[in-house]
Amino acid sequence: MKNSQLQGKACLTREMLHIFCDNCIKTIEKDMRPNMHFDKAGREYIISTFKDQVGNALTKAKLKNK
Repeated sequence: MKNSQLQGKACLTREMLHIFCDNCIKTIEKDMRPNMHFDKAGREYIISTFKDQVGNALTKAKLKNK
């Protein structure tokens, strides 16, 4: 694995990006974004739903950079 894959932005396909964005929208609708950022529960929700749908897990850092 390259060093750039270990840290920084997540490399997502178009389909994965749409799933990620849909999960972010659902999280916002569930009021897990109190200000301009997701709270801890919101981040965990996005990570878990993304992993369930795609099979790949995003880390907090990759989520933040994406």
